[in-house]
Amino acid sequence: MGHDTTGRRQFLFAVSGATAASVAGCLGSIASRQPDNYSTPAAVAYEAVVDSQWLEDNLEAVELLDIRREKDFLSGHIEGAHRLPDTELLRGHYAETDDGYEASPEVIADIVAQAGIERGDDVAVYGEGSTLWETYAIYTLRAIGHEGTVALLDGGYTVWEAANAPTETDDVDAADSQYEPALDMDVVATRAHVAERVHEEGADVQLVDNRTPEEYWGLDEDDRASRHGHITGAINVNFPQNLVESGARLRSPEDLEQLWLDDAGLEPDEETITYCTTAVRGSVGWFILGLLGFEELRNYEGSWHDWGTLSSADGYHYTTGEGSGTVIDTFAE
Repeated sequence: MGHDTTGRRQFLFAVSGATAASVAGCLGSIASRQPDNYSTPAAVAYEAVVDSQWLEDNLEAVELLDIRREKDFLSGHIEGAHRLPDTELLRGHYAETDDGYEASPEVIADIVAQAGIERGDDVAVYGEGSTLWETYAIYTLRAIGHEGTVALLDGGYTVWEAANAPTETDDVDAADSQYEPALDMDVVATRAHVAERVHEEGADVQLVDNRTPEEYWGLDEDDRASRHGHITGAINVNFPQNLVESGARLRSPEDLEQLWLDDAGLEPDEETITYCTTAVRGSVGWFILGLLGFEELRNYEGSWHDWGTLSSADGYHYTTGEGSGTVIDTFAE
């Protein structure tokens, strides 16, 4: 993973192969205690995804961020991990104002510094599985200019613990590190950035709404918004379609390509913006599309809690009504 360890990771996979049987043969005694998903197809295919197999072999090569609740962290976490509170990821580091987007990336940078992480470090982020706050943490690190590889542990702590891999229960002292953030606006979509690309008839950019179809149509109303529906021109891909086993891990690369490239019809060489209610679910789409090679890719930080409070008269167009827009339901349950 990253500049120094990616080669070792690829070598491990080349030696062991992608099948569970060959992995078991290479790992010897570990094979007898492997849980399901100890090795995952997404981790084989994508640099920004690792599995428990790779992490156990490379534990000293990365910094670890645990985004679970404090009580879960204290009950047991991967040896050497620090906790990154999910509540802090949404608190006080940005605002959409009448004067535009205002950001304070040092708020997140201070939290990351307490975990002993510097901008060039390779980082593995994990939770219980492979969903939501994990990808939002990865997106947030990218937004503050992190330079090392930031990867998702596919399968999360559940698989790690089931494999009897190294864990500990002690709380972790804050580190005495420095982290100088450099806001990366190639990752963030602001209100103004979205509005410049949306008009009454549609959008001049690929817009993806990662909420439920009911939220997308405006049937499921959010009290934080005065309008209910979706940004005009957006398609809907409810985020759980990227996951299997109730969010335990990512779908196979073949499934993800079918969902996003074949069925949603998105083009990797066109600008794409994801969003949801608060940008957390939007980060799932943002992360997956990044895996699929989308380069001009942003997550709308304000999402519907911002857009839903605005007015079409001011150029913030929206569409509402059951059956409106386009819903992609390839893997909907």
